[in-house]
Amino acid sequence: MKKLLLLVFACFMTLNVSSQDIFNEVKKLKANAEALMNDVTKDLETRKIACFKNDALYYLMGKAATEDTFTEYELGVQANAMIDFVNLYLKRLGNEKKKKDRDIIMAKFKNATIQNTLFNDTDKELVYAYVDNDKYITQFSLDTDWTKALEAVRK
Repeated sequence: MKKLLLLVFACFMTLNVSSQDIFNEVKKLKANAEALMNDVTKDLETRKIACFKNDALYYLMGKAATEDTFTEYELGVQANAMIDFVNLYLKRLGNEKKKKDRDIIMAKFKNATIQNTLFNDTDKELVYAYVDNDKYITQFSLDTDWTKALEAVRK
């Protein structure tokens, strides 16, 4: 899936693709996350991660639509970076066995989302809905500049 996303976005960068195509691709990502979130044959943790991705894409699409200067290209870049961010997070968590090390990774990724806002949304109840929610492993802010957050955790 990640390779497909990278290929699609690489094509967007090299070809003159319409804004509608990018928007439709992001909608497709959201629909896939929503389908996974509602798939009762999957384990609960997988469904919760898909729930976060779905909510993050929904928030991103909604806020982007209200910003005059936010382009569809930027929407595509942000959506791709969010998927990469979450996948990198899950990979790094999976590589750690000690709770202390897992907690450090969780804090680093959480802080990267809090410190790299995209829209400076003042509705903290909404944007921090996952941040202190112990029921979710993806305790990230929804108002995140995902490209900057991804860069911050790759350092």
